[in-house]
Amino acid sequence: MVGILVPLIVLGIHFSQPGNPENATGPNINVPGYTQPKKAPFTAQRRREIAPVLRQFILTAVDRQNVGTSWDISAPSLREGFSRKQWNSGDLPVVPYPALDRGLGQGYVEYSYTDSVGMEVYLFPKPGSGYSQLTADVELVKGKDGKWLVDYWMPKKFHGPPALSASARAKAKAQAAKQEAAAKRSRKATRQTAKAQAASAPHPQSDQQFNQPQQSKLWWFVPIGIVAAFVLIPLGMAGRGWYRNRREARQYATRS
Repeated sequence: MVGILVPLIVLGIHFSQPGNPENATGPNINVPGYTQPKKAPFTAQRRREIAPVLRQFILTAVDRQNVGTSWDISAPSLREGFSRKQWNSGDLPVVPYPALDRGLGQGYVEYSYTDSVGMEVYLFPKPGSGYSQLTADVELVKGKDGKWLVDYWMPKKFHGPPALSASARAKAKAQAAKQEAAAKRSRKATRQTAKAQAASAPHPQSDQQFNQPQQSKLWWFVPIGIVAAFVLIPLGMAGRGWYRNRREARQYATRS
């Protein structure tokens, strides 16, 4: 028993120790060269500093208008692996999107540190572009000169129907009107069929009268026979008595 408990106690003491700061198995993980960023409030001043940078990045790098100007507002980590010539030609690690200049530079702040800000932005597509509304994640970092640069951009989710052109909207509207008209005709035909079926079907009362078995007329003879019996039997008996009396009177007259 002691031979089993001693190893268990030793193992318990070993794993309960905080461990070496350079060992990832300890609870206090210390990665060389990494420091925990300090949180910073997202003030109105910070918003005024970030908004124009974010707006310019969306119009240039995302919407591909004068894409070369987005090089100077992109962080080195985003430009890594791309030359200035490639970037100016539109070969950059940013998914293009035809963004409408509406509310650009604004968004939901997900985190705010001393030298970085993470946001979720909502973009509207240009009319007729065929794109839906877009939610994207973006991160901005503060450079050594104190200027804000875009370090990360990634589309997150599309929302709603695509923005159609005028001709496409007219075509879709005509198609919807055509489908609605067809649905109305179908409903009308269904009602007419139901009315015709209701008119041709026998009425419940008529059907009941039609299916009711007809009573026999012979039952009328029963009360008539009873009444006749009450009348004819006394008359028969009276006639028989009269006939008997008359016959006896005739015989008596003959004998006399």
